[in-house]
Amino acid sequence: MGRINLSHALLLPLLLLGACSSDGFTMVAQSRSVVYRVDPDPKALLVSVPPSCAVVPAIAPSEPGYAPLTGLALRAAMVKHSRCETVMDAGAAASRISTAGVTQEWHALALSYRDCGVMDRDQLTKIGKAIGVRYILVPMLAGVSVNFGVRFDFLGLTLGRTFWTTVDVSLQLWDTSSGVLVWQSTSSCTAAVEVLIATRVSMRTAMESGFGLMLDDLLQGRAESVMSAEVPDANGVEKAMQ
Repeated sequence: MGRINLSHALLLPLLLLGACSSDGFTMVAQSRSVVYRVDPDPKALLVSVPPSCAVVPAIAPSEPGYAPLTGLALRAAMVKHSRCETVMDAGAAASRISTAGVTQEWHALALSYRDCGVMDRDQLTKIGKAIGVRYILVPMLAGVSVNFGVRFDFLGLTLGRTFWTTVDVSLQLWDTSSGVLVWQSTSSCTAAVEVLIATRVSMRTAMESGFGLMLDDLLQGRAESVMSAEVPDANGVEKAMQ
């Protein structure tokens, strides 16, 4: 028998691994939701005409730099829900806060909410009047973690890894007139992908799935939801920065 070329020996596990690796990713998410006031119906607020609800800029206490990404993820999730078409976008709400000259009030309100989880009624009322709506949806990124595990090792070389991203997000619906918390929900979503090269699952993809699940709860009156899916399209997978 002839000797096996070392390069061929190294190529074999790569071919085998490539054959069984997937271009898609696995998504698992769950949510818990609570309705505190049923009059008016919280889900009816999302389709009211004229609009009575707006999304405010997202809050990310532990990762402030991810606040814009969090807001965009919620926006993408709402676009997919046709029954959210009358809710004012966070961009429009932010512009109204700025032009009304209540930016400092919004900053103070966001800080108090971040620290104690409660909205100050006076500041909340000012923000509601500045935006021109009675109800606001408050998105928040509670936490995010990115990790990986070795999938296959050959001759001391790591040839495949499983990368996963887990995000925890929350969404609350507040009445700016009375200061009452109408509805709230939390969601945890994990997205994982098995790859041969350094990649990661997009954080926004995971956040969008989490927000989508919470919106389903609100629109359908559910207390909790669980979602698990194999996503064949790899649009949610990004190359990691080297």
